[in-house]
Amino acid sequence: MSINYNIKADQILGILGYNQPAGEGFLNGFERENNVKLPLCLRNFYKVAYKCPLLSTADIWTDDMFFYYKQIKEEIEDFKKDYWDDPEADDEDIERTSFWKFLYEIPEEQWPEHVADYLEIGSDYGAGVVRYGICADDLDKDDPPVYKIFEDDELTEWKLLCNSLSEYLFMVICDVLLCTDYYTAGYILQENDWNYNLCSYDEIEEAAELTGIDISTMKSQENFSRGKVTCGYDEERKMLIVAGIYEGDKYPFVVCNISKN
Repeated sequence: MSINYNIKADQILGILGYNQPAGEGFLNGFERENNVKLPLCLRNFYKVAYKCPLLSTADIWTDDMFFYYKQIKEEIEDFKKDYWDDPEADDEDIERTSFWKFLYEIPEEQWPEHVADYLEIGSDYGAGVVRYGICADDLDKDDPPVYKIFEDDELTEWKLLCNSLSEYLFMVICDVLLCTDYYTAGYILQENDWNYNLCSYDEIEEAAELTGIDISTMKSQENFSRGKVTCGYDEERKMLIVAGIYEGDKYPFVVCNISKN
């Protein structure tokens, strides 16, 4: 059994039937409106992932993206109305929003000296307490790093999440297909006539041998999730195989086999 583990997120979606460039118009419109050129890796993914139902509960937005500065401007307008222009505003609220007020009082051209701009592309689905983005200065790279920021962090506290966008997208897809938090993928794939089998095992090495998974291909999700994942395609059997190791769980080895009925 020969499994190709050298596949990317957009290729995985293509195998599952999402192979039409549905997002081309969205991407072109976004680039024109914002006068930017999006990274090749992001374009390749969005072409097939745009409004993809499989990703409706994933940690990436499939029909939207926006710049951090736009969000800051909206927050400034809210804070100005609620606090800065209100003579009865609480001193704690005024102090808490002092950095936004500082940005409001200086020309926007000077903002990059104090806070970097990011292209926000996703958040943790459900809770929404952490957002993911690409530094605007990295948009000229084909496969730039991805950063994260929590809702209670300072505006400047973006931290490295993944060394590359392709890594982030791969982790997202694996989490989706393994139904780590939601069973969305299982329902949708079965509705579309896919044979979807998800199994859990308590012995990692024994289960890996049984299922034919090469655990040396597992990629750590240390900064993104809680375990290690891998995904490969068996061309001979026309089967997508996804696996995750979640040490500490009762059944730490999870394997998903997906093939067309």
